[in-house]
Amino acid sequence: MKLLVVDDLEAVGIIVSEIATHSGWNAVYCNQNQNIIEVIQNEQIDVLLTDFAMPGKNGLEIAADIREAGMTQPIIIFSAMTSQIDMARAEKLGIFKILDKPLSVRELRRALSEARAVQAV
Repeated sequence: MKLLVVDDLEAVGIIVSEIATHSGWNAVYCNQNQNIIEVIQNEQIDVLLTDFAMPGKNGLEIAADIREAGMTQPIIIFSAMTSQIDMARAEKLGIFKILDKPLSVRELRRALSEARAVQAV
């Protein structure tokens, strides 16, 4: 399965992608400035993992764009500022999981495993 990791910090995106790859995912990293919908379509992404706090669009805004485009992939948001996430909006957008930063490798792997199970149904 393919995972798209979106983060404004390239080092974080690459490290998270490597963790996912070691967990059996085909992980693709992009920064928030790329056309994420185009990447999802072209790369046939199964699950999106995105940072919340980024310059430009935040993780919920990215999720809204994806949902408005008719895409239903599980979306996992990670953030050091989870208290600032509008949880009602996240629920409305069908956010699959919200993870705290710094990311726990165990929590990340668990969330990815659960997302894989949902996509396999």
